[in-house]
Amino acid sequence: MKAKRRVTKRSVERNAQTNLFSRQRAIDEAFLERTARLFEARMERPLSTEDARQIVDNLGGFFRILAEWDRIDRGE
Repeated sequence: MKAKRRVTKRSVERNAQTNLFSRQRAIDEAFLERTARLFEARMERPLSTEDARQIVDNLGGFFRILAEWDRIDRGE
């Protein structure tokens, strides 16, 4: 039963105030270089700084969604 409730509550409103992906973050260039090196080893191809930025944004968005689902499940 909990799984069914969870599926219906996972839809997240997407507007200017609640859009989880619209937050601007300052990302250090050194962090992007380390990210690129880490994922280059796994992808077996060179990555640009923009590739690394997208990886960071995607991972951040993924964990924000998980946190939002957790808040919903706890009823907050």
